[in-house]
Amino acid sequence: MKECKADILRYRLPLKHPLLLKQSSLDQRAGLILTLSAGGRFGYGEIAPLPGFSRESLEESEVQLQSFVHAVNEGRFHALAANDFVTETFLEQLSMPSVSFGIESALWWLNQDDWVSPLITAPLLQGPIEEILLKLEQWQGDWPKEFKLKTGRDALEEDCSRIRQVLKLLPDSVNIKLDANQRWSLPEALWLASSIDTRRISYVEEPTTNAAEFSEIYEKTGLSFALDETVQSPGFQLQPMSGLAAIVIKPTLVGGLRRCQELVNAARIQGIRAVFSSSYESPIGLHVLQQLSAQWTPEELPGLDTASAFTHSLISEDIAAGSSVSINSVFCEP
Repeated sequence: MKECKADILRYRLPLKHPLLLKQSSLDQRAGLILTLSAGGRFGYGEIAPLPGFSRESLEESEVQLQSFVHAVNEGRFHALAANDFVTETFLEQLSMPSVSFGIESALWWLNQDDWVSPLITAPLLQGPIEEILLKLEQWQGDWPKEFKLKTGRDALEEDCSRIRQVLKLLPDSVNIKLDANQRWSLPEALWLASSIDTRRISYVEEPTTNAAEFSEIYEKTGLSFALDETVQSPGFQLQPMSGLAAIVIKPTLVGGLRRCQELVNAARIQGIRAVFSSSYESPIGLHVLQQLSAQWTPEELPGLDTASAFTHSLISEDIAAGSSVSINSVFCEP
């Protein structure tokens, strides 16, 4: 058995622009980095609850994480074979999704011998429409098969105009995924869907607050949908739904790697897409998400185009499997 050590780093990363959430806005992203070391190898995981979306606070997460770190450092757990690091019983006690994700990421990372080359992400279109259009007009190189467009934050007519303008600039072979974050009413969703070319829309994430309405929108307009916030509900079980095109998996909000694997498998059984997406994690969390997507859903372009939201990076070099990562201490706290 290998002796293992655990440590926690606290970080704060400034954002270029305030991040608008459901009930507030953030000008910086705060989180915890769990470091595990055993037998000369290192593993990392990120615990960063997203305010307004996570059920737990950062402070609550740290308390639960500390109990794991103390157990490791007191020698109650040891690194054994791959994927057999701590008892299943202990992992099942981790009730907070962000903590489960961080710990299971670090355990998984510790046993990775190499990384898979990640696919490009589905580019995210957000901000003023003038900036979005300029980005598309200046696009160079191959077009991705999809872009993701944030909606639901402006007047409905503005959303409709934004979608039309974006589609006009994209080649016919390129679709867009809409992210409404449950901000439309049923009448609004029906009106918008009837006003755009739904054939160019891969799906809309959570158009209203009531998942029971999603299939009605599809049946009346042909607008397919994806489950996002609904997947984050405790005890969620994937069931067939008319018009359901995908589930969006945000590990910080849904739980650990085992839970994510269950969701991917359930989606495959039902013949729908499983798309990994970020919750504005640092490069540590994003790296895990890139690898999970590349290894578990290689046919999908994940929704991980969020690194550009930060003014600086938390790490200063490439990430090598098994090696220690150089973390920028300027953004870390005692």
